[in-house]
Amino acid sequence: MQRREKVTFGHLWGAFYPALMYLGITVIAGIILMFIAISQGHVTIENGNVNFGNIESDFSLMMTFFGGIMSAPLLILIKYLDVKKQRMLGAHTYKSVFFAKYLLIIPFAVSFMYACNMVVTIVEALIPSVAHSFDETAKAIYGADIGMQIATAVIVGPIVEELIFRGLMYIRLKRMFGAGVSALVTGLMFGLFHMNISQGIYAFLFSYGAIFVYERYKNICAPILFHIAANAISVLVTFVYKDYNTSARSNTSSLSTSSEWAGALFVFVISLVISGLFALCIYKWVNPKKK
Repeated sequence: MQRREKVTFGHLWGAFYPALMYLGITVIAGIILMFIAISQGHVTIENGNVNFGNIESDFSLMMTFFGGIMSAPLLILIKYLDVKKQRMLGAHTYKSVFFAKYLLIIPFAVSFMYACNMVVTIVEALIPSVAHSFDETAKAIYGADIGMQIATAVIVGPIVEELIFRGLMYIRLKRMFGAGVSALVTGLMFGLFHMNISQGIYAFLFSYGAIFVYERYKNICAPILFHIAANAISVLVTFVYKDYNTSARSNTSSLSTSSEWAGALFVFVISLVISGLFALCIYKWVNPKKK
């Protein structure tokens, strides 16, 4: 068992600065995009108010996309150097898991995502003030062009967020505090990162699934695939069934009848059972050997 690191400001800073770096780069990307949009006449400023015109739905995702593209190389480099340093200090390395076993992550991610979503739906029904906290974010995400949704929410977002929260924050905190405390803190930070209550609850729960596959596969590709699979289904379902100009949940957040409650609880239980079965399969069948 590897010896724990001392809790120092430097080690704590190492766990949290990648997220702050990403946020800073995203803000810079937004400023650059704003100047470009103003110069091309897509954005105007009238009486101190910014008018995004017909690019309002796309701008937020574009900012996130380019922030992610700019951050990804730095995050990959930081992760690479982190792994290299730990190997020099004698940390265990593991053999690669047979690629077909990664397919177990996909149904686990989808069923786990549905279970998390139903928890949020139930919380929104019990606490009405929470119900529309996700509306503006949903409009920004699902109101954008489908290509931008896929590029950002399905590809760039999961890669960047998993590098930050599981690949760096969780692993670095784990060296100081162990898995339990680190998983809790990482989940809380991942929830706060989304900046609204509904998404925050979902992200907190979702983080545990991502950490589970990371711990079993011992490879950052596992939580990235987990995140991509969940987001891909979410975008696909919204594209098929929802109007982009409305919130993904605003029409379903209220459970006003007993049949709606029964349906929500049924979906939650079924999703939880299915995700539990696939989690058990991963736990039993995925056990990478030390090199």
